[in-house]
Amino acid sequence: MEHTGERHILNGNFNNKSAFYIHLMHMATYEYAKEFVKGKKVLDFGCGSGYGTQMLSENAESIVGADVSREAIEFAKKNYTSPNLGFKTIPELGGEKFDVITSFQVIEHVPNDTQYLNDLKKLLNPGGCLLISTPDKKNRLFNYIQKPWNIFHIKEYTFEGLESLLKRHFKKAEVLRIGSDSDLVLEEISRTRKQKMITLPFTLSIYPYPLRVFLLNTLKYAFELKNKIRPGKKNTPVTNNTTPDFVSQYSSGDIVIRKEIEHSTDLFAICIQE
Repeated sequence: MEHTGERHILNGNFNNKSAFYIHLMHMATYEYAKEFVKGKKVLDFGCGSGYGTQMLSENAESIVGADVSREAIEFAKKNYTSPNLGFKTIPELGGEKFDVITSFQVIEHVPNDTQYLNDLKKLLNPGGCLLISTPDKKNRLFNYIQKPWNIFHIKEYTFEGLESLLKRHFKKAEVLRIGSDSDLVLEEISRTRKQKMITLPFTLSIYPYPLRVFLLNTLKYAFELKNKIRPGKKNTPVTNNTTPDFVSQYSSGDIVIRKEIEHSTDLFAICIQE
């Protein structure tokens, strides 16, 4: 499966602390969700490569990982197996109902968040629980005037914006923050703030989505061309044979999910179906 950066794949390659933080954040999100799925029938909606679905299967009674990508589903089937675990494309779900639905790093990709939430509600049993994670807009974008610099993202959310959206659809919705009390998170925050500044002229809110994507791809091409002409210092990928100090210094235990964190990057929501 092509590694675009949008579907997290466990390959052990980390170019820097920021990449390692993102990896640990993904792992910690699924670890946190394991407490909600004990003995439950679970759907991992937008499962990507399937590693997180496999993690949840350790606690769930049964679990289905679903994704819009047939390629992702075939990758997951090949790499993750368990008696209580299965993978399907989203259209293959039919009218099946679940006790818990996890949908991590998905809502920012959908063109219509109201339809997305209504579709998930139809898949939930009464009293069921929906768990959502998504990037926090606060360090990534200028409010009101800037749209996402990630070309795969349609919309990103603030804490207040996500909470308001979810409370219109669920009787109970609580939003938490994902971050770290360690210095590991600081490089990722610095990276996103730089992206926010560099890409601002190319991501103004007045631009339609196709134009924004075109401008961002043009900017990417210009940077790649510059690096070919004037190569600078390159990051050396970290593999299983070359482990730098920061990989041994941190673990998913350094990622925290709670209401208030001084340094946070993402949001985590818990929603209860009527």
